[in-house]
Amino acid sequence: MVFEIKVLERKANTLNILIKGASTELMNALRRAILTEVPTLAIEEVTFFDNNSVVFDEMLAHRLALLPIKTSLKTLKKGESVKLWIEKEGPGTAYSKDIKSSDPDIEIIGKKIPLTKLAKGQKIKAEMLAVLNSGKEHAKWQPAIVGYRQVNKITINGECDLCEACIKECPKNILEAKGKKIVLTDALECDACNACRNNCEKGLISIVPEEGSFVLFLETHGQLENEEILYSAIEALSKKTTEFKKEISSLKE
Repeated sequence: MVFEIKVLERKANTLNILIKGASTELMNALRRAILTEVPTLAIEEVTFFDNNSVVFDEMLAHRLALLPIKTSLKTLKKGESVKLWIEKEGPGTAYSKDIKSSDPDIEIIGKKIPLTKLAKGQKIKAEMLAVLNSGKEHAKWQPAIVGYRQVNKITINGECDLCEACIKECPKNILEAKGKKIVLTDALECDACNACRNNCEKGLISIVPEEGSFVLFLETHGQLENEEILYSAIEALSKKTTEFKKEISSLKE
């Protein structure tokens, strides 16, 4: 199987890539691997020594558990942990930036995430344990938002009279007449809204998925770089495939 991969957009937290030569099953396997197999750090245990704020311990622990934490897969293995702590007195607001780490390379990603307001005389003092685990155990360990869709193409089922009604009705302006044909100028932008098909009086237009062509949308929460998430997911899939092949081979013995 030969793949053709092209980066469509790369920003700080997002990565959109075009993959040709894939299948729906493979794309879904990759999506699931990203969500469930790529390990990240998330707060698993919280010990409160003092908390007389308006937010009770259980709710505050829940907020802390969902904070994105910078993760290093080179120095940490699955199941290992990092100690964090917070000590904040009012008046004021306790933010994620107030959380300190025992490891200088590990830190909370968003510095301005509010945890709770503290009035005069109120205080929070707690220790936390951030554990490296995967989204298979809980959604708080998921590294990113990920999805995919198939690339669409337009087909004309008959002789077009080039009335251009479909061109005028296309909300994204990605249709144009070339010679005696109506063509998509940007197939990646077509979301199959069917505005062109619905406005063709002769009913000649159909929008169909292009076989083997997909766009993968990946947006990290910040714990890992997008490329690192992708490589880790592919590595997890490769490992599972190898293990599966070994199990199948053992059946012949």
